[in-house]
Parts: sequence; C-alpha cells; structure tokens
Amino acid sequence: MVPYLTLIKRDLRLYLTRGSEGMTTLFFFVVTASLFPLALGGEQAILQRMAPGIIWVSALLASLLSLETLYHRDEEDGTFDLLQFSPVPPIGIALAKMAAHWIISGLALVLAGMVVSQMLFMPPSALLVLAPSLLLGTLYMSLLGGMGAVMTFGARRPGLLLALLILPLYIPMLILGVTAMEAALASLPAKPYLLLQLALVVAALPLAPWVTAVFLRMNLRS
Repeated sequence: MVPYLTLIKRDLRLYLTRGSEGMTTLFFFVVTASLFPLALGGEQAILQRMAPGIIWVSALLASLLSLETLYHRDEEDGTFDLLQFSPVPPIGIALAKMAAHWIISGLALVLAGMVVSQMLFMPPSALLVLAPSLLLGTLYMSLLGGMGAVMTFGARRPGLLLALLILPLYIPMLILGVTAMEAALASLPAKPYLLLQLALVVAALPLAPWVTAVFLRMNLRS
C-alpha cells in the first residue's frame, strides 16, 4: 500500500508545483461555461434549461486537457524508465495515476460545477443531483482517460488521438449525467440515472486499469 500512496503523492506534488498544468482544467471549465451566458443573452429561462448540457460538455472537454501529460511527462524526465524497477506492478501504477488525476482534476471540476451552476440559474435543490452526478462522471473520465493516455503513449500528437479514442466512450456518461440533471430541474426522480452512472463506474473500475496495465507492460518491456 505504501508504494501506491507514494506514487499518488508524487503525482499530486507535481501537479501542485506546476501550477499552470494543475489549473488548466479548472480555468478551461470555468471560462467555457461562462461564455454561454454571454452568447445566449443571459436570459434565465434559456440558461436554466441548457445548464445540464453546458456543465457536462464543459467538464468533459476540460478533463481531456490534463490527460495528455499523464504519462508523457514521465517519459520526458526519465521517470517512466525508473518505473520498471519499482515494486509497484503495472496495474498499481495505472491506478495511482488515475487516482491522482481524479483528485486534482475531478474534484476541482465538481467544486467549480457548483459555482458555475449558480451562474446558469440552477435551483439549489438541483445541486443534490449535480454533485454526485459530477463525482461519478469525473471518476469515470479519469479511469477511461488514464487508459487512453497510455494507449497514445509515444504518438506525435497524443492530444488529438486521445480525443478520438476516448470521446466516444464518454458519451454514455455524458447522456446519463445530462438526463439526471434535467430530471432534477423538472422535479422528477434522478436516482435511476445516478444508479446507471454508478454502474458505468463499476464496470470501468476493473477494466480500465487492467487494459492500462497491459499497455504499460508492453511499453516498459520495449
């Protein structure tokens, strides 16, 4: 357990010391969501109706920004070579990377989503659905995003390839997240959609780290 926590602490420390990288996701999310009230004229009824889509699409795109450097940064500074000699197996490395990404990126997006929702005139009651929905969604994005990051390892333009690989896999979570928030805005039960989001996370939790570990093992051997 200690080696896993050490890897997570290392990645968290790097994110915090490199402030520009750590804040890119949060800044992009807030700026993107803030542009919609300006473009749509600021009418409360329109913004409230479109709030679920605005928040989720902005969070999805922001999450992609921080994935490109998840493994490529370790290749540049030589850390990736040292991982071959660490006591942590590849699946442990994958889980540590995904956990660190979610702590820095996912939790920040959830907190920022609470603030942005008020700009979009969402009622306070809808926050009870928005918070767990975004928590599950960002965790799912970190799991699949970490898998996609290692699959594009060594590519010349990993960001574009990563988006092409991962965005289609994000769509089910996007649809469920938006639908859950729309149900909350309409005073309808949102629990079924939250349970479906949880089911996606439960399915991705063992699968994504395992696939990532396979690719990591291939890269470490090469």
